[in-house]
Amino acid sequence: MDHPPFDNKAAENAIDQRHTRKLPIDTLPTELLERVIGLGATRIYRGWSPEIRWICEWRRVCWKWAFVIDHCSALWSFVVVSTRTGHVRTQLEKSKEAPLIIEISYLGVKEEWIRPLVDNANRWKAIRWFEPHWRELSAMRDSPPPMLEVLEIEQTIIPPDSRFFNPPSPNLRVLDVDRVTIPSNTQPIFGLEELRLVRIKTQEDGRVAPISVRKVHQFLQASPGLQVLELDGACSAGAADGTLQPVDLPNLEKLEVYRSPVLHLFRAEHCADLTVNLGSLQERLPPVAWTTVIPTLRRAKGLGVDVSNHSLRIICLHKPPTTDLYLRFEPEQVTYSTLEELLQELENESCISARIQLSLRAGEDINVKVLKLL
Repeated sequence: MDHPPFDNKAAENAIDQRHTRKLPIDTLPTELLERVIGLGATRIYRGWSPEIRWICEWRRVCWKWAFVIDHCSALWSFVVVSTRTGHVRTQLEKSKEAPLIIEISYLGVKEEWIRPLVDNANRWKAIRWFEPHWRELSAMRDSPPPMLEVLEIEQTIIPPDSRFFNPPSPNLRVLDVDRVTIPSNTQPIFGLEELRLVRIKTQEDGRVAPISVRKVHQFLQASPGLQVLELDGACSAGAADGTLQPVDLPNLEKLEVYRSPVLHLFRAEHCADLTVNLGSLQERLPPVAWTTVIPTLRRAKGLGVDVSNHSLRIICLHKPPTTDLYLRFEPEQVTYSTLEELLQELENESCISARIQLSLRAGEDINVKVLKLL
């Protein structure tokens, strides 16, 4: 078979067309291309938060991508500071005036990487800081970040002279503190939408103790519009705690309570996503403690009731709502008594219509009492 002669000119034209032909993504408007690049590099952290390592990689795709990335300040606004990063000044420069989302893992982080962030505190929108050293925050004691909406702090001791919370940032909506010791005179923050207090302690005159029930109550009073609430850890009780009135939280959508017997401090009858694990209890909770739990259980189409010697667990079998109530008691007799109280509250207005799936793993006396009760 005879082959046609090789045409050098035709080959060169084909190569030129291949290099000049635009891919579909290159025809997008700049604003959409920015969005596509950002979504491809996103690390899910309270919304759209592109990771710097992918941004740097994708600058090498072509000149257009490099141009778009370099001129899109939002792509550089998620700053992660750890032992492997030293690009803070570059990100601050390229992010221009965009609000900053910051994550700092302090272990091994150089102080010169933190100082530029503190100097740009007026741009902070959200920050998650593990083991912060408060000397870097001394410049903000009298003027908290004005744009800050989300504050997450883990594993630290806030010094008594710090004014980081007093006054707080005016736009703060989310407060998440985990294994933090706060001064006993810390004032609650008003207007929060999400509050997470995990194993919090207070310090006064060198003495450290679990956060008081009254202090938790003050936080709830300051933010009646809460939508998400998580309380975890022990609370110290006071002689006058019995006089505290429950706080109405009509907007609460999600509730998680672990090892913290504070259910009696609030009412959230419309909450549909509820997890309660109170750990080991020595006595029954006051009837007002079930004010939040009962309406959620009433809305369920089916309930799972698991009774063992020392514990009681009630879950919703169908979603929504999502409910998981786990209580562990010492002595075991309280298990039966608590189930009796819960059933009485459930049937206070009308009979239970939900299907009940029962599992009995307690001693014979408790099992018989539960069967008679049902």
